[in-house]
Amino acid sequence: MSRHAQALIVGTTAAMLISAASFAEPTNRVTLNQTNSGANAASDEVTVGVGESVDSTAMVQANGATGFVTDWTSVTGQQAFSGSADAVSRVEADDIWSWIISGAVSQGNGMSVQSLSDLDVDLTQDAAAGSRVSALSDLRVADYTAHVIQTSVAAANAVEINAAYGSQDINLTPRAGGETYAGARLDAENARIEDVAAAVQASGNSLQASGYEANPIAYIDQSQTGTVTAEADITARDVRWGLTAATEAAGNTAVITNDWGYAHLQGTQTNSGDVTARTVVNLGEFSNGVAAISAHGVGNNALVSNIGADAYSGIGQVNTGAVTGEAQFNGGHNGGSGVGGGIVASSSAIGNAQSGYICADCPVGLTANINQTNSGPVTARTQVNSPGYTPFISSSATAVGNAATFSTRTPN
Repeated sequence: MSRHAQALIVGTTAAMLISAASFAEPTNRVTLNQTNSGANAASDEVTVGVGESVDSTAMVQANGATGFVTDWTSVTGQQAFSGSADAVSRVEADDIWSWIISGAVSQGNGMSVQSLSDLDVDLTQDAAAGSRVSALSDLRVADYTAHVIQTSVAAANAVEINAAYGSQDINLTPRAGGETYAGARLDAENARIEDVAAAVQASGNSLQASGYEANPIAYIDQSQTGTVTAEADITARDVRWGLTAATEAAGNTAVITNDWGYAHLQGTQTNSGDVTARTVVNLGEFSNGVAAISAHGVGNNALVSNIGADAYSGIGQVNTGAVTGEAQFNGGHNGGSGVGGGIVASSSAIGNAQSGYICADCPVGLTANINQTNSGPVTARTQVNSPGYTPFISSSATAVGNAATFSTRTPN
């Protein structure tokens, strides 16, 4: 072979390698740099006498990024928040014939991405000490409404990734050092309501990743040193057909749910702040149905659920903060004769929780490396006070320092 031919082959091979190397790079590159130290507020206020229905929503986000990608994309950067983010939905009504819906959502730093291809994320989030994130649904009913629905969600740092196909490489470092509060209040002391549903959720740092035929691989280092509080306070003269009120507070949470692809969660979660979930319900009369109330607090929470492929869960969890779950029901006040329906009340508090689930009917395996340390006080408290007639009461309180759960389950 001539030297010219050899040189041609070498040159062609080098060009192919360079072409392959350039091709094996993200098609899209996003650099994110967001800093917010201001006061951010969203307030939606409705005052009405008589009407058919009311819908009220308030949403605030100090730093937010949203993406929808169909090609390989990389997202790198940081979000820093040191101010306040307050969302309030407030409704005052006399007589509403159908429903009142009130929702409040607040985030300090947030990113949400929907992906149909490979996705690389390398993100740092910082909600500094002294910052405040709060969401409040505040209702006052003077006489009557048929249905009440309240939701309140607050997160200092939140990342949500929904993927179909491709691989998702997630490197996440969030820090939460301020106050995170979510609340729902219903003042209907002199009113009759047919049914009530209230859901409240607060978290310092949150990662939610879901996939279908995807491969989510997440490396996290979550740290929460502030306070996280979720509370519901509901008072009504008469709730006729049922009530559900639930609160959930978490210092750090990371959840991966995936179908037909490898799932991997690894890293650390550290909580040293106070985490409190509190649900208080006061009813004068309760004629039918069931009143179901719950409060759940957790310092660190990690979950991997995978169907159709192998999974790995390995989070080092350390909780030194106070974790509290408190549920309280009071019935038969305001001259009422008691509660005609049943009562289900529960509270739970966990320092560290880690769970792994895989498909029971698939030839797959779960590898879990669980390391949990709790030294903070963990308290669960449930109180039911129903002096009148009550068909049944189911009440429980559960406090666990460290909880590890691993199991298989059917695909459906």
